Amino acid sequence: MAVVRLLFRAELRRRWRSWLLLALLVALVSGLVLAGIAAGRRTAAAFPAYLRVHGFDAVVYSATPQPTLARLPDVASVTTVGSLIAGAPTCSCTHKISADGFNLYDLSSADLPRLAKLVAGRMPDPSAPDQVLASFTMEQDGVHVGTVMQVPMYSPAQEAALEAEGRPAPRGPTLVLHVVGIEAAEAEFPGGAIVNNDLYGTPALARSISGRTAQNPIYFVRLKGGAAGLPRFEADVQTLSGAFGGSDEDTAATTITSSIHPQAVGWWILAGLTALVGMIVIAQALVRQSAIEESDRVTLRALGVASPHLFLVGMARTLFMAVVGAGGAVAFAFLLSPLTPVGEARLAEVSNGFAFDWLVLLLGAAAVIVAVLALGVGPAVLSARTGQRGETDRATHPSRTARFLSGLGVPPSVLIGVRRALERGRGRNAVPVASTLLGAVLAVAALCATSIFGASLSHLTTTPSLYGQPFGAWIDLNGLPTASNSPLTSLVHDRAVTGITAGISGDVRIKGKVVNALVGQSFRGPLLLTTVDGHLSASASEVTLGATTERQVGAHVGSLVSVTAPRPGGGSRTSSFRVVGTTSFPPDFGAGGLGTGAFFTFGGYFAAQCAPGPTHATCLKAAATNITGVYLLRFAPGPAGRAALSRLAREYGSNVNYPVTPANLVNFGEAVNFPLILGLVLIVFGVATLVHALVVSVTRRRRETGLLKALGFVRRQIAFAMSWQTTTVAFVGIVVGVPVGIVLGRAIWQAFARNLGVLPVTVVTGWAIVAVAGGALVVANVLAVAPAVVAARSRPAALLRSE
Repeated sequence: MAVVRLLFRAELRRRWRSWLLLALLVALVSGLVLAGIAAGRRTAAAFPAYLRVHGFDAVVYSATPQPTLARLPDVASVTTVGSLIAGAPTCSCTHKISADGFNLYDLSSADLPRLAKLVAGRMPDPSAPDQVLASFTMEQDGVHVGTVMQVPMYSPAQEAALEAEGRPAPRGPTLVLHVVGIEAAEAEFPGGAIVNNDLYGTPALARSISGRTAQNPIYFVRLKGGAAGLPRFEADVQTLSGAFGGSDEDTAATTITSSIHPQAVGWWILAGLTALVGMIVIAQALVRQSAIEESDRVTLRALGVASPHLFLVGMARTLFMAVVGAGGAVAFAFLLSPLTPVGEARLAEVSNGFAFDWLVLLLGAAAVIVAVLALGVGPAVLSARTGQRGETDRATHPSRTARFLSGLGVPPSVLIGVRRALERGRGRNAVPVASTLLGAVLAVAALCATSIFGASLSHLTTTPSLYGQPFGAWIDLNGLPTASNSPLTSLVHDRAVTGITAGISGDVRIKGKVVNALVGQSFRGPLLLTTVDGHLSASASEVTLGATTERQVGAHVGSLVSVTAPRPGGGSRTSSFRVVGTTSFPPDFGAGGLGTGAFFTFGGYFAAQCAPGPTHATCLKAAATNITGVYLLRFAPGPAGRAALSRLAREYGSNVNYPVTPANLVNFGEAVNFPLILGLVLIVFGVATLVHALVVSVTRRRRETGLLKALGFVRRQIAFAMSWQTTTVAFVGIVVGVPVGIVLGRAIWQAFARNLGVLPVTVVTGWAIVAVAGGALVVANVLAVAPAVVAARSRPAALLRSE
């Protein structure tokens, strides 16, 4: 071991600069990988952590105070908020703010931080009636800290008119409010068709207009058992006098969580691909460093240093680079942490700024050391074998391609360029061509896979039928959907309406998991839901689940699940259903997201609530009360369909809703644009791999270039040889990488789409594949220009001086 320590210290003194550069390369690659993994974990945990601080399980709306609400058996806490009924606000903003989704609240200074997270600015002064917080959703309309808003209020005499259809002009006072901060509340995160634009004031605001405006109390409720207590809580709320509605915040929270999750997946995919290509680059760098030190090892071998000692010296060198690189990777990942999360996850993140993920960074540092040591074993073994039989004895395998081209009589520059790309060479002229070709294949394959993923994502976001919306519009109206219901009466006679599906929704428990159930029946055409696998429920004993729900309850197509539904008179009833298919749910139906929810027939849903027997009819009648019907409509293409949609919009106004792109798809494809980030990372690593190969080739084959010039090669032929070398590398990458990339891209997209809960349609764009192939050839030849010029201008005497 004394010999190993002596040799290591000597090598470290001589080559510490090159070793440090390799350690920095390890730190850069590993730091990006660790940062990506940590960003994914931070993104995935952002909204659940937000809910623990600012979340609620349910919201109850009431016309009168509800002091008994807090005494219901499932209630853990109640936060009371005053809803001041207002019209559309005005301000010097970039866009007009609609009255739909606009809310003005007041609550105590102690409850405000509990309900909303402060994003920018400060909290309002409790004694100032004109200071408010504005929701982050209003920033897109130009609202910011310092904006002054004029808010017209409804008078108490207008409350009755507000409950009827229509929205009269406000006749109360107009408030002048100053925005002092921007906040993010749970109900404001994207999850439906309507964007909530909220203002939060203090009780001083309510006192200043007491008796002059219409207002109602709203109760934000946290349940003892969380989502599991929702069905019984909702049944208990129906018994409260004056309570006229509520909302299930847990289902909405599930929707938001599922919309953020693809961002986390994107970071992990980015980290995985960075690690894959980065290992190729690091392995090449280690081989190159070992090749540089080869002449020293020949000398040491001649002086009697044994092979085990040379191996240990090589591994000690690799360990030095690994330890320094791992430390740098941890520091680099920590410095990058303030850049993530992004989009919705950044709004939800409870504490932005620097974050040290102990699990990822410490385990990651250990993994970096192990991985670099593993990559260094090969060069260390070659180091130990150097000089055993003389460097000239090392075998090399002539390229069959070069031999074939030689038989065709191709120009010498072409033949030499192809041979350099495919043959390793001997002794000091040896170049690691295998890793270069593998790097080219991986780069082209990954770029093709990325282009397929991006094209498939774009196709998905522009094709609503793939993500659960094979309809043109939907309306929600009070009453159980039946053939005699007034909306259906007019719609079934309109031949421009080619599809009509009517339904309702409600919460059930499947294997203990609270799931929002959609209940539907077709009145024209097929059921307007997207089937991913199997078929939609057709009988009273069948259920169709979303992909996420299937995973959560451990079900699959063909399995039996237990469904517990609340009975109209109280209590619950459990029965078994067979899973017959997987469907994608519309993102704005409150089912919890694309892959979350369950679909029943009307007969199946009511049978789950009402047991057979003497009370069956009474139970069904009670179950059919206080129901909001949903009508999914598909229109004929062309002018007739557009005219029918216009008539529907005029007749039902704000009750008409249109398909929306799911927030998770928007986040993944637009807010973060992971396909673009992946493409850029792969291009950078692909370029680095090829540049590395060219530098090594020029350095290691100096004598060969000098001999070619001495034999009469002119500058143009030397440059062409370099160009053909890079063209051959790129061509091998294209021939092998394109089909591999297509297969890989299809597989990744299929897995991603099925995990998301949408119909997995893969799009392979021919022009994009051609662009990747053509770009690889162009980039390869551009990168060859500088090394070719250097080699062409070198003098034979300088190149052969070492001889």
